[in-house]
Amino acid sequence: MKYILLILFVFNVKISYSQALTSQDYTKKEIYITMRDGIRLFTSIYSPKDTTIDYPALVTRTTYSCEPYGENNIPDNIMYNPDLVAEGYIFVFQDVRGRWMSEGVFENTKPPYSLWDKNRTDEVTDAWDTFEWLAKNLKHFNGNIGVYGNSYLGWSTLTAASANHPAVKCALAMSPVTDFFFEDFTRYGLVAINYAPVWNAFGIQKDYPASKSWYHLSNKFILDAKTNKTVDYYRYFLDLFTLKGIEKDMIDSNNVFWQKLMEHPNYDEYRQKHNWLNYIKNIKTQVMIAGGWNDEQNLYGILKSYKTLIYDKYSNVKLVMGPWAHSHPKSRDSLYYLGDVFYGYDLAEKYQKEVQLPYFEYYLKGKGDEPAFKMKIFDTGSKKWITTNNNLYHQDGIKIKFYLDESGKLSHIKRDKAGSRSYVSDPFNPVPFIEERQFYYIAPKYYMTDDQRYAGKRKDVLTYVSEPLIRDMTVFGAPKANIVFSTDHTDADIYVKIIDEYPPDRTAEKEDKSEVNYKGYQQLVRMGYIRGRFRKSFSDPVPFEPGKLTEVKVPMLDIFHTFKKGHRIVVQVQSSDFPLFDINPQNYIDNVYDAEKKDFEKAVHSVYGNSYIVLPLK
Repeated sequence: MKYILLILFVFNVKISYSQALTSQDYTKKEIYITMRDGIRLFTSIYSPKDTTIDYPALVTRTTYSCEPYGENNIPDNIMYNPDLVAEGYIFVFQDVRGRWMSEGVFENTKPPYSLWDKNRTDEVTDAWDTFEWLAKNLKHFNGNIGVYGNSYLGWSTLTAASANHPAVKCALAMSPVTDFFFEDFTRYGLVAINYAPVWNAFGIQKDYPASKSWYHLSNKFILDAKTNKTVDYYRYFLDLFTLKGIEKDMIDSNNVFWQKLMEHPNYDEYRQKHNWLNYIKNIKTQVMIAGGWNDEQNLYGILKSYKTLIYDKYSNVKLVMGPWAHSHPKSRDSLYYLGDVFYGYDLAEKYQKEVQLPYFEYYLKGKGDEPAFKMKIFDTGSKKWITTNNNLYHQDGIKIKFYLDESGKLSHIKRDKAGSRSYVSDPFNPVPFIEERQFYYIAPKYYMTDDQRYAGKRKDVLTYVSEPLIRDMTVFGAPKANIVFSTDHTDADIYVKIIDEYPPDRTAEKEDKSEVNYKGYQQLVRMGYIRGRFRKSFSDPVPFEPGKLTEVKVPMLDIFHTFKKGHRIVVQVQSSDFPLFDINPQNYIDNVYDAEKKDFEKAVHSVYGNSYIVLPLK
């Protein structure tokens, strides 16, 4: 045996050992990589101590810090998937330009300026320069790079993949940001004020390397950070009331990002230029988009990035959609609940072991088989996975239409003369988006599945209920919500909820929470919304003409949900959802960021019986 080993050593033959590495089997190196314009980006490199093997590199470019800093500080978990650590990779973490220990100036979702001016830099050029340095300088490197990241890091994954460096063989973009006009901070003209406590993290610039936070997060409403107990969050924001009030209380005056939002409330050229769906079509490497149907923050980015790639006849894209909320695929909870709703056992662990690990092993090491699916998606009603090598978005199916009848029923029959139902929308008493009002920092993820019975008790929420279903109904795709609407004012927000109502005689299930009454439970499945001024164009808003009927197409993102036999489908329509989003003055103001308290008034809104929703069936 010793002679065989000697021969292998002499001829420099690499031996593939069975590995089960932990973080303690890695060394750490911290360096600065110089970009083409001289700016240096801080980079941490974790390499296996066993140098008898060449390894691929897994790279993540982050706005959220490469911590812990210091070459002697190796975390217990180098990354969230311990199976990837165990198999052996070179893990590379980089603070993007202008963040933490890196030099330069940061710009949120920076456009690819190098497309228009080859002398400029951006995240695409920075990614290329980083990959080029790694390809030339990494030791014990097999030449293959994978890029990965979640949320904003999902965005930096797509930007890095779009550099099309030859060393990059695959990318995993989880819950990627794509366009801040439609996700995260603003949504279809609404301002997501629940993000106000953390807004400074995204808009305060720095001019020096920083290993600790250089921005201030607002925490005035917190009573006890250890228990996450807060003051009445609803009341706190209602007292601030206007966007000016929130700005004064919670946002620093030098917040560049906030200033840009105020300057560009419409989907103008500036906002469109920051839409990365315009730039990712040229990606040539293998891409997997992953996330969850209950992702409050970036469901838009997940779905739109996948559809942008697949509709461009892009053959190398895969989609994985679990029932998860934002970032939950990174955890390993044995029982996965979102709020009161139970979805299954070990869902994230199985995803990490059975999807993520084989994906990188195949494309970066040539091990195993190529993942044999284009879509692996979870039905949030039946709570089952569907795995297919077809793209279901290219398959037209049956669609079912429900009218919002003036009687309060969801009906398949359109009346010859449609009546209406009206409600008073009071900006000083907005509809709460959850029944509970205490939570820490941004919105609790469970609101995406929360029981809506509390909202149906309010006079400013219109509820429409179907008959009990006589068979299972599986909905896949984006519902359409066409609301025939009028108001006695000049502006209004319109929210449409699609709800799964459980039977009143529902049989208890093993995973039910003992404190929850599931009989008649109204599980939120999807909510769509729009600021009414944008009903015709997000670039050119127009006021409502008081008393005039107008059709408002309320955007709704996709669902994959089986409404079971005996359940009812419920639709709710309302004009506020607070403090998830800001309050509409209901008087047309050119720039809602300038609205004063005196501009806000009660308004009477009406929804007509020829309004309807369309559900695409699988």
